[in-house]
Amino acid sequence: MDLANGFRKLSLQNKMVTVVSLIALIIALPISIRWLYYRFTHAITNDAFVESDIVNVSPLVAGHLEKLYVDESDRVKKGELLATIEPSDYQAVVNLRRSEMEAAERKRAATEITLERVREEVEHTTRIAEDGIREAQETLRKAKAMGERVERDYERLKNLYERRVIAKSQFDAIKAEHEGMQASINSAQILVNVRSTELKRAITNRRQVDELGKNVSALKAQAESAQHGLEVAELNLTHTRMESPIDGVIAKKFIYEGDFVSPGFPVFSVYDVDNVFVRAHLEETKMKGVKLGQEVDIEVDAYSRTFKGKVTKIGEATGAKFSLIPRDTTTGEFTKVVQRIPIEISVEDPEELLKPGYSVTVGIKLD
Repeated sequence: MDLANGFRKLSLQNKMVTVVSLIALIIALPISIRWLYYRFTHAITNDAFVESDIVNVSPLVAGHLEKLYVDESDRVKKGELLATIEPSDYQAVVNLRRSEMEAAERKRAATEITLERVREEVEHTTRIAEDGIREAQETLRKAKAMGERVERDYERLKNLYERRVIAKSQFDAIKAEHEGMQASINSAQILVNVRSTELKRAITNRRQVDELGKNVSALKAQAESAQHGLEVAELNLTHTRMESPIDGVIAKKFIYEGDFVSPGFPVFSVYDVDNVFVRAHLEETKMKGVKLGQEVDIEVDAYSRTFKGKVTKIGEATGAKFSLIPRDTTTGEFTKVVQRIPIEISVEDPEELLKPGYSVTVGIKLD
C-alpha cells in the first residue's frame, strides 16, 4: 500500500515538473526567438561610451588665481566669468604703457609745433631774401646804367680838359660824379652779395625743416609703437578674466584659489551638454550592413534604460593605426586580431541624463 502511494506521488511530481517545464518553454521560446532575431538584425557592442565636446579652459596670461566663480557640475553660459587672475601687475604695465604713449604724443605734438613755426620763419625769410636780392639787383643795374653814362661823360670831359678846352672846375665836377657813381655801383654790388648770402642762409634753414619733418615722422612711429604696446598691455589685462568659451557644464576643476597658473595649463574642463553623443568601437566582422543614418538602440548602464540614436559618422581607419607602437608583422610573428572601427552615434533625446564617460551598449540596426 505504501509502495503504491509512493508511485502515485512520484508520478504526480513528474507531471508537475513536466507542466512547469512546458510553461517555462512556452515563455522562454518567444524571448529566445526575439533575442536571436535581434542578434541577427543588429550589430551589437558594449565597447561604447558617452562623449561630448570637452573644452579645457586655460589662461592666456600667467599669475595667481584671485577668485573662482564656479565649481564642478555648475552650468555656465558662453562668456560667463569663470575665474580671475590677480590683475595688479598687468594694470601696472597698462599704466606704464599709457604714460609712455602720452609722453610720445606730447613730444610729437611739440615737434610738430616747432616744425610749423620754423617752416613759417623759413618761408618768410626766404621771401624777404628773394625780394631783397631782386631789389639789390635792380639797384645795381640802374647804378651800372648811370655809371656807363657818367663814364662816357668823364672820358669826354677828361679829353677836353687835357686839351685845355674846359675849365678845371668843370672837370673836377665830372670827376667827383664819376667817383661817386663807382661807389654807388660798389655799394649796390655789396648789397647784392648780402642779399645772396641771406638767401643761401634761408635755403640752409630749409634743411632744418626737412630734419624736423623726419623727426616728426620718427616720433609718430614711436607714438604708434607706444599705442600698440598699450593695446597689448590692455589685452593682457582683459585676459586676467577667464570666461567660458561655450554653453556647458563644468566637468572638472584642476586648480584652486591662490594657485599659480600659466598659459596652456587647464583650470576647468567644460563639456557641451547640447552635443552629447556616443562613440562605439565595432568589430570589423560586424560592419556589414552598417551605414550612416541607421537607427541605434542605446542601453545605458547607469539608468538601465534605452535611448534612441542614429549613426552619424563611420571612422575611416581602425584605432590600431593610431597606437603609439604600431603593429609590425614583417618579423613573421603574426596573430590575427579583430580590429574595431570607431562609430559616432547621435542621441535623439538625451534629456540631460547622459554624462561623458558613461558606459553603454549599442545595437545598430543593419541594412
